Amino acid sequence: MNDWEPWGSPRGALYTEEGVKLARRKDAAGNGSIGRRSDGRYYCAIMLGYKLDGKPNRRFVYGKTEREVIQKRDALKRDFEDGTLTAPSKQTVAEYLVGDPAAFNSNDTYNGGWLERHRRLARDGEGLRPNTYKQYRRSIKNHILPEIGGVRLQKLTPRHLENLYTAILDKGKDEGRDFKRTAHVVHQVIRTALQAAVDGGLIKTNPADKAKKVRVTYRAEERPRLDRADAPKVLAKVQGSIYYLPFLLAMSAGLRRGEILGLRWKNVDLKDGVIKVREQIGYDEMGKVVLGPVKTKASIRDIPIPSDVVAALKEQKAAQKVTDLRGEGFVCTNSEGRFIQPSHFNRAWRDVREELDLPKNMHLHDLRGSWVTWLAEAKVDPKAASVLAGHSDTRVTTSLYQSVTQGMRDEAAKALEGIASADV
Repeated sequence: MNDWEPWGSPRGALYTEEGVKLARRKDAAGNGSIGRRSDGRYYCAIMLGYKLDGKPNRRFVYGKTEREVIQKRDALKRDFEDGTLTAPSKQTVAEYLVGDPAAFNSNDTYNGGWLERHRRLARDGEGLRPNTYKQYRRSIKNHILPEIGGVRLQKLTPRHLENLYTAILDKGKDEGRDFKRTAHVVHQVIRTALQAAVDGGLIKTNPADKAKKVRVTYRAEERPRLDRADAPKVLAKVQGSIYYLPFLLAMSAGLRRGEILGLRWKNVDLKDGVIKVREQIGYDEMGKVVLGPVKTKASIRDIPIPSDVVAALKEQKAAQKVTDLRGEGFVCTNSEGRFIQPSHFNRAWRDVREELDLPKNMHLHDLRGSWVTWLAEAKVDPKAASVLAGHSDTRVTTSLYQSVTQGMRDEAAKALEGIASADV
């Protein structure tokens, strides 16, 4: 080919970013130099404007055929013309996510990179909730960095992510556990992070959108529920203990664990029989148990409670000899008058569950789902139940919490009795 320049041409040899010497061919103005490497691969070197420092913005694309590199070159030109061309960078996935990977892995308090920005700016500036931040950090530290942390951000592909998810599932099999949910959470974390990279102009597309991901479906019917008739049995097991009132509130008001343990007397209206949910006991970023705001804006709610629950609360207040007019004290307390630890409440539930021979996979939080189902059995309006549960969307209540009981199915059948014998 006469239009190929020989090595050592007067114009000077051309080298790739890796230092490989290239043969090149002149092309039309604005289309760069198309050539072939000594290893047989084709390339195109094209200048697309200038960098901020005034130096030429030269880009390389490679391919197995000349046609392939021309297509890649034309795509670069289109990106340059429409303003979506990303600046080349050697930044790795780890550096993008956490800034300094070494400091991140050795220091639980280290914050840097995308994770730090997301921790502070997520939810329209409200920031990530402590438990959510811990989940993000755990996913990045235990799974993402070990598998793909060293990959260049701009070189990351859907295949890299699929290999990441597969590695997580394989690890679960090795430990005899189901890590589908872990893989699902990791996908959500990396997808969110990569979308921020797209929005920031670091990469053009989000590889997570095209990667095959592990789907985790959760339906209310897949969770065990406590029958309404078994509620008194639970209370009987903890009668006279510090856990009687917490279990009563869980089954009569559908409160979350943290909302029960964080309830203070100033948020209990014994006169009108209303619990005002404003605070909860939870964990901070360091794993310390603290009193803080409720989970979401929808969680701020007023819940009417039955008269027998009001009576139990009055009895509890009298037993505590509450004299603090500001009502700063906790409703549910241990023998020392302090709030009950979440882990202790969980342990109490496990003991009750074992004594009543309830399903081992029935968690304390399933009492909340049971409460939602009992409301549905009592024909409480679904939207009202959703508001009382502190959900922002009725669909969350009906699909994730409310089960369809046999009694409901029987009622549906009875509603259409006589249809076959109706007059025509």
